[in-house]
Amino acid sequence: MLMKLRPYERDYLDCCQSLAVLGGTFDPIHIGHLAIAEAVSREIKPQRVLFMPCGQPIHKHGIRVSSAKHRYQMTMLATCKNPSFDISRMELDRSGPSFTIETAMALRAICPSEADISFIIGADALEGISSWKDAPKLLGMCQFIVVPRPGYDRDKSLLKIEQLTKTHNGRFRWLDIPTLDISSTEIRERFKTRQPLRGLIPKVVEDYAIMHKLYPEDVPFTKATMAERYEDAVLQLKVRLSPKRFTHTMGVVKEAEKLALHYGVGVESARWAALLHDCAKEYSAEKKRALCEIWSIELDELQAADIDITHGILSAESARRDFRIFDEGILQAIRYHTTGHKSLSLLDKVIMLADYIEPNRDNWEPLQEMRRLAMENINKALIVGTKATIQERKDAGKPVHPLSLDALKTLKKSRRKANG
Repeated sequence: MLMKLRPYERDYLDCCQSLAVLGGTFDPIHIGHLAIAEAVSREIKPQRVLFMPCGQPIHKHGIRVSSAKHRYQMTMLATCKNPSFDISRMELDRSGPSFTIETAMALRAICPSEADISFIIGADALEGISSWKDAPKLLGMCQFIVVPRPGYDRDKSLLKIEQLTKTHNGRFRWLDIPTLDISSTEIRERFKTRQPLRGLIPKVVEDYAIMHKLYPEDVPFTKATMAERYEDAVLQLKVRLSPKRFTHTMGVVKEAEKLALHYGVGVESARWAALLHDCAKEYSAEKKRALCEIWSIELDELQAADIDITHGILSAESARRDFRIFDEGILQAIRYHTTGHKSLSLLDKVIMLADYIEPNRDNWEPLQEMRRLAMENINKALIVGTKATIQERKDAGKPVHPLSLDALKTLKKSRRKANG
């Protein structure tokens, strides 16, 4: 039985003169898939590259596959910005195993009769293509664009294409493109073991997978694994930040650990918040504005005028996206470490104060008093620093962010409450 097409698919397929279909489980879609589609679009120039997430993968019997809904949405997010790419649900909406011949017949039924329909396959698929369902009919119906795969010899692949062309009257086109040794299996394992994913999948796909917990982490949060993650983050920051900024960051970490122990705050949370509090500090103003737009961060009037104020907000977002920190208490401490806010937690105060008094800072008049008060009364120490910062902005003719004024009121209220 042919697959039913949704109205929107009919809209673009019934006028499509050339189509290159890229099928796959897409669990998740990755940079390798997109690179292949880009190369096909650039070199062969079909009217559309049609991504076809499969419904019930024949070759993955017994293996857990993410739901059709999530695989479709990840593929849509990864491809929607490219006007030459489209995505079809026809295999997802069909019950039973996904057979290429049935997809080809469905496309032939809706595309113009003279349409050029191709299927993109890897060199690894050449060995078994003659055993696919209704292979002779399929090979006579469509062209196959063959792309290199890691570990497969080019000359052997070309010889196999020559044999299939003779024995099955097939139409094959070899496309010489660089191979990317990326697999969805590897990516799923990286999710589960908390390894970096940058350069392997689009960030929007990573964020979606994390949001919906598609590939839950299966490594227990032992002291050893937490220490390994932390050390990896330190190494990343050493590359990302200037030497001066990195030295400051490690100074804040050291001070935050001492303050956390003294005031009964989780040392691990303080360490992470301190480490990442300035991870977006050194981005250019243009990059800060671009990231605010990309990450849908709404700016108030003051932030829009002085974009550097947003470095705390951007650092918190980078901590979540780049370092996979999801603890809201840690993210809040990073987000407001510069301005403060009206609902300061004890962790927020620890990070704010550690940022002020870390040992590498000097030549600022309030520092001596703040360091003296640090272990005596955190609210008093922060009042000194916050008041001085507010006054400096006023003296420089710069507006003071309302969040800082709210923070000062909160700190004064906390001091009065502590004094009885």
